[in-house]
Amino acid sequence: MLIPYAAMLNTKIWICEKIGRRLSCIARAGDEKYSESFIVYEDEKYLMFAEREVDEDEYVLIREIVERVKEMREPRESGNSKE
Repeated sequence: MLIPYAAMLNTKIWICEKIGRRLSCIARAGDEKYSESFIVYEDEKYLMFAEREVDEDEYVLIREIVERVKEMREPRESGNSKE
């Protein structure tokens, strides 16, 4: 899922989940250039790294990536809950 986004951003990207003080890498994509990585997104549960700083107009794409990852990872609420 991340491969097309890494190509659009022309950089390697990593999505990590925060687990306490640790980070767990969920997925990564793109060609590695072995350069410095930058945090390009962070919220209470997820971080996204890239091997370059991103422009303001690319943040829309970054948010889209993180939202797609959240949708894939978080369980959906079913309409059949018993209360």
